[in-house]
Amino acid sequence: MSARFGMLGQPLADAERRHVREYLTGLGIEDVTRVEPVATWNDARSVITDAAWDRRWWDAEQLEKQRLYARAVAACGEPEVLRLLSETLERSSAANGSADAALTRLDCSDAGLFAAALGAANETLYLSELARLAGEPSTHPFRSKQALFAAGRWPLGILDGRYRLF
Repeated sequence: MSARFGMLGQPLADAERRHVREYLTGLGIEDVTRVEPVATWNDARSVITDAAWDRRWWDAEQLEKQRLYARAVAACGEPEVLRLLSETLERSSAANGSADAALTRLDCSDAGLFAAALGAANETLYLSELARLAGEPSTHPFRSKQALFAAGRWPLGILDGRYRLF
């Protein structure tokens, strides 16, 4: 997963802006139209720790996570859903590689902040897999968010009416 953070701080591509819009629209958040890049790890820390961040995306994700879990369990049974989600996270953790090497490569001096980025990536992978298990289409908002991580980004959330992407 750490290799996927290769675009942090780089200019945003049109495809990344599109994925953010698809993600937000899919969660029912249509009034946030600006997507802004975050340039540094310190800037990312400021965004995720700012008390004024907009909780709507978080709350919508939690509701959708509950809905998808219920659908996936109805389709596959809870033991199978748990097994498949666990396997997904195990593969992701194995792909993370050495955190020390990634910290050096990505010029991050804060192991806790890097752990937060990895945790966010793993959670998004979990949510994307949950959407698949629930039979959702490839256009589901969790898959759009996963595409941002796969493109080397860290989606941070909404602050001051703008979606921030590292």
